[in-house]
Amino acid sequence: MPHYTITPLPQQHLFQIQLRFSHSSQEPVRLTLPNWVPGSYMIREFARHVVHIEASCNGQPAELQAINKNTWQSAQTGQGDWLVEYHVYAFDLSVRGCYLDNERAFFDGAALFFQVASHSEEPHQVELHFPAHWQTATALPRLSGSSLYQARHYRHLIDCPLEAGSLEILEFTAAGIPHRLVLSGHYPDFDRQRLLADTQAICAAQLQFFPSPAPFEHYTFLLHLGGHIYGGLEHSNSTALLADRSWLPEKNSSTASSNYSQLLGLISHEYFHAWNVKSIKPAALAQSDLNQEAYTRLLWAFEGITSYYDDLFLVRSGRISPADYLEQLAHTLTCVRRNPGRRQQTLAQSSFHAWDKYYKQNENSPNAITSYYQQGALAALCLDLAIRQRSPHSLDTVMQALYQDWLARQSPLAETEWEEFAQHITGLDLSELFDHLIRSTRDLPLESCLATAGIRLHWLPLPPSHKGGCGSLPAVSPANDFGARFQQNSSDITLSHVLTGGSAEQAGLAPGDRIVALNRYSTTDFAQQWQQQTPGSQVELHYFRHGVLHRTQATVQAARADTAWLTIENPAALDAWLQPAPAFSGSLQTP
Repeated sequence: MPHYTITPLPQQHLFQIQLRFSHSSQEPVRLTLPNWVPGSYMIREFARHVVHIEASCNGQPAELQAINKNTWQSAQTGQGDWLVEYHVYAFDLSVRGCYLDNERAFFDGAALFFQVASHSEEPHQVELHFPAHWQTATALPRLSGSSLYQARHYRHLIDCPLEAGSLEILEFTAAGIPHRLVLSGHYPDFDRQRLLADTQAICAAQLQFFPSPAPFEHYTFLLHLGGHIYGGLEHSNSTALLADRSWLPEKNSSTASSNYSQLLGLISHEYFHAWNVKSIKPAALAQSDLNQEAYTRLLWAFEGITSYYDDLFLVRSGRISPADYLEQLAHTLTCVRRNPGRRQQTLAQSSFHAWDKYYKQNENSPNAITSYYQQGALAALCLDLAIRQRSPHSLDTVMQALYQDWLARQSPLAETEWEEFAQHITGLDLSELFDHLIRSTRDLPLESCLATAGIRLHWLPLPPSHKGGCGSLPAVSPANDFGARFQQNSSDITLSHVLTGGSAEQAGLAPGDRIVALNRYSTTDFAQQWQQQTPGSQVELHYFRHGVLHRTQATVQAARADTAWLTIENPAALDAWLQPAPAFSGSLQTP
């Protein structure tokens, strides 16, 4: 079996890996490093971080030739015992790569472990030569009393990220299943019992939601805390998370801050993926070749639906109040509404083009694309409420049935099968609704769907700095919208995105322009200065582009009615939607 020995070289940010295996085939040895990691749909070309590689066979030097950007092949057949030594540069502070310094080691296996083509289905062993004072956490099975770990096969190996260094390990049990919450990084003192209790409640609610058994026997959260970082990547029985250290719950605080709620939402999101994408999954991803893109139009169903349920499980588990949930929902509604790209790209297209558009955004992306996460979550909301209105079922029923089907068949879903399944389980013809939600650029039927849950959706012309909210309607004062996103500097602003149809676009401004004066006054607080202008008036702007000073006239536009505000009109209907749904008692027979 392939055996990897990993030695850290922290001063150089290098992992030194020795790979040993026996080769008996008449075919040349072929080694491949994946080009992408499951769950993150972008070609990342991990092999570019390989800075040294050499090999021997039966103790004699053996030549390896690169035959493409991520594959090496032996020059001859080379039967016998092989040793391949290579170094991987590790300074990627993310959840999908490798990181190493004198305090911490992290890796996602797809970015580190070469696949030996002829041995991919065999068990794989990993031996760690880490500093004695480092602790290690991973979901990879550890052989008793050793620094040796063993995976069932290569795909299992790269599905278990590893964290090492100075770790804090909190443990709990949910539905009889052991869980670990592993913290790393530098962070202040915080309310550990609250984080533990909240995470346990979220896990218990999701475990109760889906039919038994769970798709894992134990689960590990790897949470690295730092400054201004955020991210998550799901795995079958673990997840790698990044969060700002200030998001941890404060001691002696009776309320959850918005940042702490966002951390809980991240935990909820990645945990839900254990069912929705690691178990229930599209065939395109289940059969994926990690050397090239795996196209599917179903990411809205796997990321969007997961994004719908992540905050929903916060309120269902009692971690946040219904009012807090509606506040978060209003923020999502506002964000999607203010994105002009929703009128250019459908959710099916957003899913398909994740590889070249969503994960490779540029200054024009807000005008050209939509998010299968955020808009996908709103589409899931519409689907859920529409099913509830027309039947005794809900999206809950569909998700439970999909998982029960996976337990029975262990089969992925073809591209059309998700929609067919939902219609079969609910007994509803949802074809027109799917066409509207997934394959058109028409606005989602949010107002009518939310009305069935006792919620009225208002669109208000509030300043762009307002994210939306819920409760009594706020007073609406005249507000302006510049139609661009920008960074405020000490005495000027730098444009990052110019939005379709706004004042900035009509004035001929472009991303990268640095506006230094409005009506000849230094732009020390441009947002406030713009709000002081009269809608419809002409203003003079001075700006630098490529080091040359320019002048233009801009017409001040009034703020659009694109800020979501939610008011509760039927508390009983809202409660019926938000509270935990009872387990479906009917037949969950699958198609």
